[in-house]
Amino acid sequence: MKMNPFWSFAATVTANRLVRTRMSRRSGAVYLTFDDGPHPEHTPALLDLLKSHDARATFFLIGEAAQLHADIVTRIVAEGHSIGNHSMTHPRMSKLTARAQVAEIRRADAALRRFNGRATHLFRPPNGRSTAAMLLYGLWRRQPTLLWSLDTLDYRLGADEVVARLSHAAPAAGDILLFHDDSPISCDALRRLLPAWRDAGLRFEAL
Repeated sequence: MKMNPFWSFAATVTANRLVRTRMSRRSGAVYLTFDDGPHPEHTPALLDLLKSHDARATFFLIGEAAQLHADIVTRIVAEGHSIGNHSMTHPRMSKLTARAQVAEIRRADAALRRFNGRATHLFRPPNGRSTAAMLLYGLWRRQPTLLWSLDTLDYRLGADEVVARLSHAAPAAGDILLFHDDSPISCDALRRLLPAWRDAGLRFEAL
C-alpha cells in the first residue's frame, strides 16, 4: 500500500526527531524556555533571578531584538544559557510565502551567530505554529523545532494565576516549559516557584 505523501513526510520528520515537545526523563532535568526577548528591562531581571538559583534556561530570541540589545544576549550566553531562533521579526508566518518564511529563519540565525558562533540554532516558530515550509527547511538543515510540553499561559494570566496553575501541575523531568520574557509576569511567578521546585529536587538545564 502506497503511503500518502503528507504522512510519509510527517513520519520522516518524526523519525529524525526534528520536532520535539519534551526531552528524555532520564536527563532528570526540567527545561525553562523564554520567548519573544530580549527585553531591556525584563530579561536582565530574569537573568538575575536564574543566577540566584543556579538555574540555566533557553531563550528563543527575535533576531531584530537581539541586534538591538546585543549586550543582553552576550550576557545570556556568558551566564551559561542557550539561545534559540524565534524568527527575525516575529511575523505571522503562515501569511508569508515559503521563501519569506525561510528568510525569517535564516536572518535570525545569522543575527544570533555573532553571539555563539553557531550557523543554526534550535527553532521555535512564532506562536508555536509550524508550516510545511518551516518543517521542510528544518529537515533539510537538520535544524530541530522545539515546542513545549507545559504552557504556563503567562501571556494571558497574571503572576498569581501562573503560580497557582504550576503549583497544581508541577513540571517533571523532561518537561519543556513555555514562558515569555517580554513582561514581568514570568519573573514574578518564578520568584515564588523556583524555590519550591528546587526543594522538590528539580534542576534546570539549557537545551
